[in-house]
Amino acid sequence: MKISEVERLKEDLQATVKELSDSYEELSLLYRLSEEFSGLTVDEICKTLIREIKSLIQVKTSVILFLDDNHKVLRTKEFLGQWAGGTEIKKGDNIFWHVLEKGKPLAICDFQGSKWRLSYIKNSAVIVAPLRGKRQDIGVVFIADKEDGQEFYSGDVKLLNTIAFLASLFIENALLTEEIQSFLIGTIRSFVKALEATSMWTAGHTERVTSYALEIARRLELDAPFMEKLRICSLLHDIGKITVPRDILNKVDGLDAQEREEIMRHPIVAAEILSELKGFVDIIEGIKYHHEHYDGTGLHGLRGEEIPLLSRIIAVADAFDAMTSNRPYRQKKALLEAMDEIKAQSGKQFDPEVVRAFLCWMEKSAPVAR
Repeated sequence: MKISEVERLKEDLQATVKELSDSYEELSLLYRLSEEFSGLTVDEICKTLIREIKSLIQVKTSVILFLDDNHKVLRTKEFLGQWAGGTEIKKGDNIFWHVLEKGKPLAICDFQGSKWRLSYIKNSAVIVAPLRGKRQDIGVVFIADKEDGQEFYSGDVKLLNTIAFLASLFIENALLTEEIQSFLIGTIRSFVKALEATSMWTAGHTERVTSYALEIARRLELDAPFMEKLRICSLLHDIGKITVPRDILNKVDGLDAQEREEIMRHPIVAAEILSELKGFVDIIEGIKYHHEHYDGTGLHGLRGEEIPLLSRIIAVADAFDAMTSNRPYRQKKALLEAMDEIKAQSGKQFDPEVVRAFLCWMEKSAPVAR
């Protein structure tokens, strides 16, 4: 074999090794980003994407723009660095809409000297890549000016396009999830309003309990997935009352023992109604045990942290709204009186940590409580 052939084979082998190495690095990156994006909300994905772009491509400015529902405006969703594009970019003959319509990234080394120049963009080197899912266009990603002052090269364009495409798939799925959740919440709210319409005394109770519960959870610094479970759990916590006769719910005189027992069974009835819903186990348990007492003297005898946190939060929110709302057999209590009663039941009926969070919120938000 001639030396020239050996050299050529050596060069081919080196090129193949480099190609394999590059492919491995790309696959490793995609795997890592997939792990990062998995399970995140749309906002969280966008924040993560901005952070990764800055780290991987080392740019001063990066912007994510989303299409509006009518596909006539691109709106700023997330950005880092200098961005003078405002909150909206209307459809027209500009680089953003060009990239979106073509579905391909575009890099420009001298943006100010190009046909795409825009008065509100002062950057020199830019790349715009599409955010396009399998079923829909989502928007674009704009990056500008490398931190080292160098021009963008083809590898930067390929890298941005790759991670933008991957992010698009996760954003698309997250958008669909949010749409489904929004529909679910809307359906639940409509059902609850119909249920509350059977009694003039409970109108608005569910929405108030939900609002209070979420405020408590914020003071406890609980994460977004828990907050969403809490929202659904709070909205459904009284669904079991659908089986309670209207005359009992609206009874002006005090309830007798049998009637009180029928009402107190509503968490169990709710759990039975919802038992066929897959993936709702935590929510069902949160509803089922929201009348448990922290000291173990409640309906099922659970105590302390045996009671789901969802239940412990709703218990305080539910009790407070019941105290501060009129009932057919009694007048509502003043805020301070209700707060004192909640405080007095800390460690007995209610979780002390939840009570502390509740009182912290009330003392800062309710003028009467100051």
